[in-house]
Amino acid sequence: MANFNLKIQRQTVLRALMSLIGVIIQSFGGAILLESNLGMDPYSAMNLGISKMIGWQLGTFQLALNFVVLIVVFFVQKNLIGVGTIFNMVLVGYGIQFFSELYQKVLPDPSTIVWQVVVAVVGLLIFTFGLSMYIVADVGVSPFDAITPMIMDITHSEKYRLIRIIQDTTTMLIALLVRGPFGLVTLIVAFGTGPFIIFWSDKVHSHLLKKISNR
Repeated sequence: MANFNLKIQRQTVLRALMSLIGVIIQSFGGAILLESNLGMDPYSAMNLGISKMIGWQLGTFQLALNFVVLIVVFFVQKNLIGVGTIFNMVLVGYGIQFFSELYQKVLPDPSTIVWQVVVAVVGLLIFTFGLSMYIVADVGVSPFDAITPMIMDITHSEKYRLIRIIQDTTTMLIALLVRGPFGLVTLIVAFGTGPFIIFWSDKVHSHLLKKISNR
């Protein structure tokens, strides 16, 4: 029994580490998307626009908003909360800030549309790789990702895809209104990342999780 409990604890730690690394990679990809000047994921685009309007740093505003949403999640569907929730809510905003500043010191701004597209594609691949890794680890969802399951629970609906589309569309509209970094990439991240996430999950992260589970 002691060995079994030790194995479970080890697996939990490794899954948490997998989630943490995934969130960091996701933040790195988000920063590259930002530097492509072709838009970024809807939630970050909205938060960046609002944070600039009120004179806050992206990380600080996103953390504050995540904390407010987290309180609602706790009282409505706290089973969605885990260590991955904390990693995501705390690190993504500040991570995008950090990696964006690092990018600007190392690489030049994309000066042509071809270079912008190359940067955006690289950013999208890295972003979805990290996002898939964080999802597959399954140790808690971000406050933003918890909104759709909460609405489903409150309304007793089973239409996840429809509710998520409404959520992402609303977020994109707000991003437009507050002049966040909205562009083609924003639309792709909102509605077209599924195949990327499935690819990374099937080819990489499911195998990694299997190794963790067999340890």
